[in-house]
Amino acid sequence: MKMIVLPVLATALIVASAAGFAQTTAPRSDAEFVTVQPAGQWSAGQFIGSPVTNAAGENIGDINDVLFDKTGRVSTAVIGVGGFLGIGEKSVAVPFGALTFTADSAGKRVVTVPLSKERLQAAPAFQPTEKTVYMRAKEQAGELSQQALDKAAELRDKAAKKIEEMTGDKSKN
Repeated sequence: MKMIVLPVLATALIVASAAGFAQTTAPRSDAEFVTVQPAGQWSAGQFIGSPVTNAAGENIGDINDVLFDKTGRVSTAVIGVGGFLGIGEKSVAVPFGALTFTADSAGKRVVTVPLSKERLQAAPAFQPTEKTVYMRAKEQAGELSQQALDKAAELRDKAAKKIEEMTGDKSKN
């Protein structure tokens, strides 16, 4: 009888341990999920594109991207400086901790970096190793803008040539 009880008892312990392990790895309750954005946390979608000012209150660029380290913490902010509407803009990366976040009198978020516009424009350009959808869209918009400018110049030249031909023909008559 002892010979039968020990294997049955050992099997029961293994099955009970496995069942207990399976229960601890499965979701236990809704408490493991965040259902509402916690106070004091910002959505990256709202953060990217935010204007950046310096200590003098000058608008010096906008947030183009944020970089995360392996632990999931934001480590770097990529700021687009210079240019107009993204054309001619240069990306400069600064440590995320260098930014300060406040709110203006209307409650709007204000992002400030303790660097002058000149210092940021003179800084080395940031070279990403992977491109975001935002970066690809900006590049494509810049390319399309340049193509439109080239086409407009071509059409202007053709119109000027046609006008010249037409006015030249009238002077012969």
